Amino acid sequence: MTDVLTAIVRAYGRDLDHESSLKIRRYISTLSSAGKADSRELAEYGLAYLRELESPDRRYSGC
Repeated sequence: MTDVLTAIVRAYGRDLDHESSLKIRRYISTLSSAGKADSRELAEYGLAYLRELESPDRRYSGC
């Protein structure tokens, strides 16, 4: 999992704050435990999730 997190941070281009780091770890852990993706895919999903955390799409309210 550390390799996946390193790949996400490297692709993101800057360090994560503590809250974002915890959210990404939880998200990657959930995906990994479901056995749905390999390391490369987990990094892609994690980066997409991180970008969504940073600037959410207003079309989706989460309701």
